[in-house]
Amino acid sequence: MAKRRWWHGLFGRVTFGYALGALLVSSAMAFLSMTVAESRLLSEEEAAARQQFFANARIVRDDLDRAVGGDAEQLDEIKRVAIEENVRHTDQTKTTLITGDSEVGSLPRREIPQEILAALTENPIVANRYRWTDDELEETRYFLAISLKNLESLEGDDAKYIEAISFEDLERTLGNLRQVLIAAAIAATLAGAALGYYSARRALAPVAKISNAAKSIADGNFTTRLDLQTDPDLEGLSASFNEMADALSARIARDERFASDVSHELRSPLMTLTASVEVLERRKSSLPEIAQTAVTLLRQDLTRFERLVEDLLEISRLDAGAVQLQLSSFLLSEFLLNVVAQSRSPEIEINHPNRDSGLTLTADKRRLAQVITNLVDNAKKYGDGATGISFKRVGEQVQILVEDRGPGVDPADRKRIFERFSRTASDAGRRGVDTGVGLGLSLVAEHVRLHGGRVWVTDRVDGDSGARFVVELPVGEYDEGSEEMAV
Repeated sequence: MAKRRWWHGLFGRVTFGYALGALLVSSAMAFLSMTVAESRLLSEEEAAARQQFFANARIVRDDLDRAVGGDAEQLDEIKRVAIEENVRHTDQTKTTLITGDSEVGSLPRREIPQEILAALTENPIVANRYRWTDDELEETRYFLAISLKNLESLEGDDAKYIEAISFEDLERTLGNLRQVLIAAAIAATLAGAALGYYSARRALAPVAKISNAAKSIADGNFTTRLDLQTDPDLEGLSASFNEMADALSARIARDERFASDVSHELRSPLMTLTASVEVLERRKSSLPEIAQTAVTLLRQDLTRFERLVEDLLEISRLDAGAVQLQLSSFLLSEFLLNVVAQSRSPEIEINHPNRDSGLTLTADKRRLAQVITNLVDNAKKYGDGATGISFKRVGEQVQILVEDRGPGVDPADRKRIFERFSRTASDAGRRGVDTGVGLGLSLVAEHVRLHGGRVWVTDRVDGDSGARFVVELPVGEYDEGSEEMAV
């Protein structure tokens, strides 16, 4: 199973919640601030523009009123002076005075929206914002227009005075403000995420301690307990956890004593039964045929019984920590040949790369032989017999592989089969077959662990049906202090 990242768990959800909350709040505040600022700045700009526009319109009207009785050239000069010199405007303002077909000023007629000119026919004053776009420029302009009527100097023609105020500087200011608010929203989101992560770490620290303690107990450290002073709010939970751990430890200790006591108590009657069966076997030929069959069946069951008692005693010693590995160095290929020759499947072939033919291993030969024997027996029971044993060196490890030709092991059972007294769904249909009691593979796992290695099962890599058991052991000298192979 892939390791879960911290953001997939409660820490991640709390952190994401804080970040999302900060994002929503900061975004709402940024949107509100931007809306208010834009509305206020536009209103102020437009109010100032209207005030100056009406003042300029009065100047133009007064100048035109003084031009009564002049000739056309004098009137044109008065228009120019009025628009270019007398009216007050900024660099962002363009003005024009339209009389009939003539126009004076910096605002060309083509840059005036037709809506403005059309509206002046019905309204004396028009004001509106338009988005102006041409080949080189795109900006928002505020247009103000007034119709100047009944001017004697124009001899019946109406004049239209129009101003266009560019909001380019205001748009630049609003753009900068928008970037600042976006940056502030991002910073607030990151700060919210950091605060959420910190708060989650602080708030869930006691829960993490409980989780670590539970994991420690699951790994076999039954002395793990929680400090009741860690968090007053979790004192009741910590006390209940410690009581559960005490009860579990006591239960396991009782079970271990029971298994050990039963195993030892069974040895005496087992020895008596064995001796009695040996006497019967020596006189087997003189017994009736039905009695000979009974003796044969009794010997088979007695052998299974002996193996069960020995396994139970071995489990008891492992649980009590009384196992001491008797280490020696040996040639792995010769060792495997000897183990297979003494097993119930002596025909199994041993394979290995040529470069690993002289591979030497340091281990407890008796226990490692039991590992291989149990795997071979397991293959005979469940996999129609082992098809071969091989080994190879992988880095600083050596892998011993036992393959069979059976139906394989279901992925859901690949860890459970190494547990004590485990039974899989496929075992239910094996009535009449010596399936054991589920201790063989658990002893394999225990002995491999004592050597600092690991064992697992996969499908065969050649595509054929069957299981592939892999025992991986360190190559090197054994460190008695750490119970691991020291390379």
